[in-house]
Amino acid sequence: MAWTSPKTWSSEPLTSLDLNTYMRDNQNYLKDRLDSSVSTIVSGAIPLTTTSTAFVDIEPSRLSLQLRTHGGEVLLGFTGTVECRQLSNSVYFNVAVDGVDYFADDGVTSLRIDHATTRRHKPLSFVLLIPGLSAGQHRFTLRWKVSNGNTATINVTELHPQFWAKEV
Repeated sequence: MAWTSPKTWSSEPLTSLDLNTYMRDNQNYLKDRLDSSVSTIVSGAIPLTTTSTAFVDIEPSRLSLQLRTHGGEVLLGFTGTVECRQLSNSVYFNVAVDGVDYFADDGVTSLRIDHATTRRHKPLSFVLLIPGLSAGQHRFTLRWKVSNGNTATINVTELHPQFWAKEV
């Protein structure tokens, strides 16, 4: 359903068609935008792992979302825990929107573990506002990469990351 620009009234009679178009349909359009959201919580028997130094999809069957939008901004979020096998190396996160990385450099955020004990779960959370999307179906895919020689893991066996999108 699309938004209909409100009518400028003069002395013509008000009809049920006018009320349905300008009141009911426009209110339904606004309500649909409020209801437009999707999320996933990931669990499984095997942790998610990467050694890639270029951005790759993180489990696209579980960390990729499809959302039909009305042409508004989309708020994306991720919360989970990450583990790095190499001391002082980083893991980088990005989001692909319709198959294209949102940031062309090192992504939206990174996590570096600088402590004497490697393989420690560290919390990671981010929220990203994506403006200017056209109305229609969009795919949002969580992606990651590591610095050279590193291995990154997302725990999905005991802790359960969440990835979500909402049109605002």
